[in-house]
Amino acid sequence: MAKHTRRAPLTDAERDARRQAERELLTQAVDQLKSSEGWLRWLKVRKAFHGYSMNNQLLIALQKPDATRVAGFGAWLKLGRCVRKGEKAIKIFAPVPPSKAKLDAWHASGSLPRDRPRTFFKLTSVFDLSQVDALAAPAVVVELDAPYDLDVAGDDLAWLLSTDGPLDALARELELTLKLTARTGERGAHGWYQHKTRTICVYTDATANSQAATAVHEFAHALTRLDRRDGDPELTDAREELVVESVAYSVLAVLGVDAGTSSIPYLASWSQQAPIDTIEQHAKLIDRLARRIETHLTRDPHAMPAAAGPGAAPPSAAPETAQTRVPA
Repeated sequence: MAKHTRRAPLTDAERDARRQAERELLTQAVDQLKSSEGWLRWLKVRKAFHGYSMNNQLLIALQKPDATRVAGFGAWLKLGRCVRKGEKAIKIFAPVPPSKAKLDAWHASGSLPRDRPRTFFKLTSVFDLSQVDALAAPAVVVELDAPYDLDVAGDDLAWLLSTDGPLDALARELELTLKLTARTGERGAHGWYQHKTRTICVYTDATANSQAATAVHEFAHALTRLDRRDGDPELTDAREELVVESVAYSVLAVLGVDAGTSSIPYLASWSQQAPIDTIEQHAKLIDRLARRIETHLTRDPHAMPAAAGPGAAPPSAAPETAQTRVPA
């Protein structure tokens, strides 16, 4: 039996070089937001990877923007698939928890919880579904969900609009009034948000999918006012629209609706001249607000149609290395 040799620990210089390479790759990933093309690439990647940290979303968008499902080499083998020879790995951050020895020593010392050994993050290799092949029989191949795209003109999302439904619950949590009402005036916007009265109004003269899209858009407007935090960027009218359009596109994509991106390239054009820190602040705000809405709309798996969640993988098949939170 072949003996496994233990890899020699990295030298200080090698560790420094690895950290520098990680920082440079992440900087490149953030820099792509400076162009409208890069901004849209991130939003489209977020559709399949909305459960991943924003940094990992950006890394995937930089390295393989057409990715739909990633896993490590070993995880794909367990799913009955093997990475093709010559495929280039996608680098994302994964957690490295403290060893059992370190945890045992911490427990034995009686140290305070704040002194618990830390979890670190390092770049790890994953591969997309397009980079793997099914193994020959008798290996069991797990079938993955196909993308699921709904037409804005359909009524598939009527369940979101029901009394005591997910949108109604989100409104109550935010202490807002959600009104679904017939249009009384001239045609124009499909709905509105009024901050003074904390009211969201959605007109019902459109399909259920269109009404849900309007509601998500107006909830995004509300959250830009109601969920302000330290470090959030100051929003001009144009930049608030960029945030709202991006949040709405992201949330609707998770629900399976392609809301279109016609307004986003124009709105994102300012980012080509803005400082990178400012751009990253806006992206973090979009990701946070989208998660806030998505959590409500997908909280009850029994309420959400099984087909929703485009390209989603069965929870048991999700690669642990890909589900990470990377420090900002």
